[in-house]
Amino acid sequence: MKLRAGDYELLYDGGSLRKIKYQGVEVVRMIYFALRDHNWGTFDKIISDEHVETDERSFKISYTCINVTENQVPVFEWKVELEGTAAGAITAEIAGTALQDIRRNRAGFCILHPIEGVAGQPVTIVHENGTESTSHFPKYIAPDDPFLMIRSMKWEMAGGTKYQMDVEGDTFETEDQRNWGDASYKTFCTPLSKPYPVQLHKGDSVWQRVRLQPPVVQGNRPCSVPINPTVAPSSTFEWGIAASIETNDLAPEVVKKLKTLALSHYRIDLDVAAEGWMTDFSTYCENAYQLELPLEVALTVSDEESDQLDEFIGLCQYHRLNVKRVMLFSRGRVTTSQTLIELIPNLKSSFPTAQWGVGTNFNFTELNRNRFEAKEADFVTFSYHPQVHAFDSISILENAETLQYQVESAEFLYQKPVHINFISLRARANPYASSSGDVLIPIAKQIDVRQKEDFAKGWLSAIFQSLSHSSVASVTLLRTVGELGLMTPAGDVYPLFEIFSKKN
Repeated sequence: MKLRAGDYELLYDGGSLRKIKYQGVEVVRMIYFALRDHNWGTFDKIISDEHVETDERSFKISYTCINVTENQVPVFEWKVELEGTAAGAITAEIAGTALQDIRRNRAGFCILHPIEGVAGQPVTIVHENGTESTSHFPKYIAPDDPFLMIRSMKWEMAGGTKYQMDVEGDTFETEDQRNWGDASYKTFCTPLSKPYPVQLHKGDSVWQRVRLQPPVVQGNRPCSVPINPTVAPSSTFEWGIAASIETNDLAPEVVKKLKTLALSHYRIDLDVAAEGWMTDFSTYCENAYQLELPLEVALTVSDEESDQLDEFIGLCQYHRLNVKRVMLFSRGRVTTSQTLIELIPNLKSSFPTAQWGVGTNFNFTELNRNRFEAKEADFVTFSYHPQVHAFDSISILENAETLQYQVESAEFLYQKPVHINFISLRARANPYASSSGDVLIPIAKQIDVRQKEDFAKGWLSAIFQSLSHSSVASVTLLRTVGELGLMTPAGDVYPLFEIFSKKN
């Protein structure tokens, strides 16, 4: 639903305010609230009693929101009021009550700031104690939260127009969400420096308010064009496909259709300490041979078992396998250990036909926050999916933009070529889980039904568009077959296959 608040234009969607613009420039990407559990999972919402009043320059919206578990058990109730005035002020207010005893990591507002037109721009923070500090929205992805202890934010955008947002009810801070694949900076409630999870008891309450002030135009300078206009695509990149984890078999029709695509590699995962890894490796090699593709191997090793690298290399050499790249990952760590990285010169001398990369099998943030010396490696690598914080279709499409920023920041940080080792629609693992047993995500929870729908065509187009603005060397996109693939195990293609064909 399109709304106006004075000279602001915005959208109301699913209980949230989105795409708040002034003279065509996106000022705030989204104002929403969330309840997140002890593993940073987001509780679903059920909205009721919705009342909407609008006119040409103002609006008032109220509704009730119930957070529920996966089994649809109500755990939290919110009373929500959203208002935009003809004078150009936008206010969002929530009052919540726990319906059950639950553990939460966050309960309350998040404000998303766009990247384009904001990155590098000055910002003044008014802190809780009344003091002020000046800074800039980060150009390269910030590993740590750039703004802390926020009571009010004042920032400038295209043409010098100034904006102010005030927050109440909790202490807020800002993080660079590009770390996790979101195309935004996020100002959120409850500092991460405070212990979590927090035990909420039935009857506990939360109250917060966010207010975006009317824009302040400086002189007569125009402000209808973003300060960082999108440039034309400037690069091409290799792209490959990953092995299915739902079946080991590739039907003849599947092989035939995959061979019509301009694939550069076949990505596989090997843990050399896992029982039966050689058998799995043999199956992968047979599939790669059918597809006439070189292997890209995500190889998990522990520091104590590094001698098993020799066993892996010996197998590759004995069978004269076509291995294009090997990505070294350390068991029990979010990034490759320095001990393994220092083995690369010897690995190269033993197996010079392969490129050796290091980094993370998780989100870019691990590459950014757990830094290492990569000079011995040929490249650095990380994976990507768009649904760490938001799961709606609009956010997923918006988040494709952040890939170009992740590649740029990784290159700046490590001065190495960048390979994105996996792009999936949903997460494959959760490195932030409170329990180690929750790190690996079951296949059923990796599946997103939209992957088999027309929506995925638009998402992949946005992915290719974003990557074309980067200098990424290669990417792996999705899997061969199954719910997580490009087609059924029998070879019936999903709509997104058309995008892969056009990439050819």
